[in-house]
Amino acid sequence: MTQDDALKIVKVEKENDDTTSIYFSGPDMERFKNRKAGQFASIRIFQNGEWSAPHPFTLSCAPGDDTLRMTIKKSGAFTSTIPDIQPGTPIQCTGPYGQFCKDIGTSKEVVMIAGGVGITPFLSVLRHFKEAAADNDITLFWANKTPDDAFAAKELLELTKSLKLNVVHVFSRVDPAEQQTAPNFQDDRPGKISHEYGRLNQTILMRHITSLTASFYLCGPPPMQQAVLDELSHCGVDPERVDKEAFVFTQKKS
Repeated sequence: MTQDDALKIVKVEKENDDTTSIYFSGPDMERFKNRKAGQFASIRIFQNGEWSAPHPFTLSCAPGDDTLRMTIKKSGAFTSTIPDIQPGTPIQCTGPYGQFCKDIGTSKEVVMIAGGVGITPFLSVLRHFKEAAADNDITLFWANKTPDDAFAAKELLELTKSLKLNVVHVFSRVDPAEQQTAPNFQDDRPGKISHEYGRLNQTILMRHITSLTASFYLCGPPPMQQAVLDELSHCGVDPERVDKEAFVFTQKKS
């Protein structure tokens, strides 16, 4: 593929000190029109006169968006270059791939559990749910070190106003005695925001999960996933019932 045939970066948006969203569009968007919420793709970016190696990231946009979006956290040599990418930079993208969250729209009760940037497939799903005026009962646990890491907190707050969504922020490196958070968001609309402190554990999960027969979805670093599966097991949830993101390169048939 030549540079002229490639997609192009159209926008670069800093989410916080460690996380950046890139938006890209252009020729060959037709094959992405049937993508599903929560899927991922692999990208190569033209840098320093050559194409980078391929790297997989979630498509964090809603499936109906005309522009593709990836939200990427700095964690290595390639991802550290993302904030400095300029609009107009050529980008190759293959996919979409994956089966994660494939049946989430049919589940009446949904529990999403994210660790750090593992929130991205759930943002895709929630953005899709908003567009579709979904009426699922949703509980989202998002584990981060500090509130500064929760880059999508404002958007999630807004989503509670249009979805039946409960958001539970879990901060592992915050002393609740010293942290002054906003009061829980709760009014006559169907949603709220809660704050918990420490590691995501059985006690926190049981405080907010309203049904153990809900559909469970989990995305985050492998150690975090295993720890959460252990805690869910203590709650009475069979780990085999939990849909886990593993970035398997299987293209979903439309």
